[in-house]
Amino acid sequence: MSKGRILLLIVALSIITVLIIVLANNWRNKTLISKITIKGNITISENDILFAAGLRADSTINLDELNEVFIRDRVAKHPEIKKVVVSKEPPSELIIEVVEKKPIAIVIKNNEIYLIDEEQEIFPIKNYDKAFDLPIINGLGTDDRKSKADINTAMNFLKATYEKGKYIQNLISEVNMKDSSKIIVKTNDKLTSFYFKRVDKNANEYYKPKLELFKRFMDEEITLRSVNCEYVDMRFSNQIIAKIN
Repeated sequence: MSKGRILLLIVALSIITVLIIVLANNWRNKTLISKITIKGNITISENDILFAAGLRADSTINLDELNEVFIRDRVAKHPEIKKVVVSKEPPSELIIEVVEKKPIAIVIKNNEIYLIDEEQEIFPIKNYDKAFDLPIINGLGTDDRKSKADINTAMNFLKATYEKGKYIQNLISEVNMKDSSKIIVKTNDKLTSFYFKRVDKNANEYYKPKLELFKRFMDEEITLRSVNCEYVDMRFSNQIIAKIN
């Protein structure tokens, strides 16, 4: 074989090799998402999360051009989502994993209804299933400073009830902060009002024994004996004062 033919063969092989590399890169760069998986959602629908992400279940996205941070930041703006992780799973799957906020009460503030979680983050209601059976925090101060102080005190009380278990939680329908001298707790049974002292420092230790007395009074007087009280004052250290209707 002449040197000219050998040179032509080498050039041809080089061109073919370059073409293969270019085509391979083009194929790789056109790897498209064929599956979007949503994980961790409990009450938020997959469609809501996809909408927040600006995606559809049948979205056509180049996997290698996908910006996970951009999608994460969009989903994180959803008011009921606490944390988002977005990842790519080769060969062609996008995974969006979320942690939902867990509300422990409804807050009525400036005549608007919100939810609040354990970290006192207030967010609007989008899914009313989350508001089912939650106590209401009401009667907040009108200015921001007073409102925040009222919410903090109410949440200290509610956290103590949550530590005592579901039974006590389910007895309470409302925590009203309209009176600066006390917390007014309204029960689900007969809407009896119980007065508790406002406590911020060491609130859990203070409220635990008070909640035991609250439970006993509810069980023995309100439920068993069907006593109808206008209010029950729990603020004193060695006595309970009840006004009977």
